Amino acid sequence: MTGFVCPKCRAALLDTGRSLVCENRHTYDIARQGYVNLFMKQSSSDARHGDSREMVAARSDFLDLGLYSPLRDAVTEQVVSAAKQNMFVLDVGCGECYYTAHIASALEKYDPTVCGIDISKFALIAGARRNKSINLAVASAYDIPVADGRADVIINLFAPHKEEEFLRILAGGGTLIRVFPLARHLWELKSAVYDVPYENEIGTTDIDGFKKVDETKLTYEIRLKSNAEIKNLFSMTPYSYKTSADDEKKLDSIDTLDTRVEFAVITYKKA
Repeated sequence: MTGFVCPKCRAALLDTGRSLVCENRHTYDIARQGYVNLFMKQSSSDARHGDSREMVAARSDFLDLGLYSPLRDAVTEQVVSAAKQNMFVLDVGCGECYYTAHIASALEKYDPTVCGIDISKFALIAGARRNKSINLAVASAYDIPVADGRADVIINLFAPHKEEEFLRILAGGGTLIRVFPLARHLWELKSAVYDVPYENEIGTTDIDGFKKVDETKLTYEIRLKSNAEIKNLFSMTPYSYKTSADDEKKLDSIDTLDTRVEFAVITYKKA
């Protein structure tokens, strides 16, 4: 069993070695890079946010510096606190699996099924290199190819999501862990780019059908030691989609930068 279901008929998908196949003989080939494509439709929104090979490389290079390791460790701690034997963990919007791979390694003794979905095949190719035990699929967060009540833990870091899908696929008493940036996350980086930097809007963190059981705020300062590090960080943020070429060019002359990072890590239980 892979943890995934067929996006056409919702029957369980079995791994035959080269393909995933359901009882109705719908077949999905496993790419040699270690992922399967279960994405049945492509909206303009999905297309716009599917990270390119260059964006994935920038994110990988930045994350490998270890500057976000406190966040990685905080999320892993929450997952491990909910651990049980043969648990099913799903990372929705897993990207290149910096967090997912660390979590999978921390859970090894529980013999878990760890899955990740993302709409970027380039991200999943990079993710497969981090940890080959993770089951990876190109899929939409708005139509997750996982059976009702199947997941014990869902992780959602910075990624688009649909709360009704979390409620559908999470088992009763299961755990949802969400991460999002706080108001002044990367404030100094934004100040270097924008004449009038803006704070991130923080909406309600309540979710119907879930009870909030833990909320941790991480705030600390990171030092970027080269222009490449600065641009890699900028490239992995939503600002890279929204910033004019003239504003982005302001980063060309900056070789070092100290900036704050601010994260909220919120853990919920399904009611």
